[in-house]
Amino acid sequence: KLVCDMAIGGIGKLRKPVQVTAKNGKVENVSSEDKEHLSRIKETFQTDSWANVVGEFAFGINAKARFVDEFLEAEKMLGTVHVAFGANTDMPGGKNPSKNHMDMMISEPTVTVTKQNGEIVTILHKGQFQILN
Repeated sequence: KLVCDMAIGGIGKLRKPVQVTAKNGKVENVSSEDKEHLSRIKETFQTDSWANVVGEFAFGINAKARFVDEFLEAEKMLGTVHVAFGANTDMPGGKNPSKNHMDMMISEPTVTVTKQNGEIVTILHKGQFQILN
């Protein structure tokens, strides 16, 4: 489950959070109290059969990046993550040929991963990187 609470590329700063549920990399459900933004997001996810497939996941690691209208700077803010749905063929190894690419920024995220042995490791907790062994 992803709760986007900062901004979305092509939409801008959010008035209300957007919740996205994905399974196996593909959006299953999207919801928000902001009906205008929700409508635009749903429309974008229907651009083509690849538009609702995760195309990118990145940690913000730049302490000098600011939350500004220029998304390419904002998405790099320390302690954030952004997840993009759609096109990624311009990235190394990218295979998603969608005609769309929609970034979603999350503030103070908690990110966990499950290792092959089943161990759950926290990478980021409320926007703070955790020490990894």
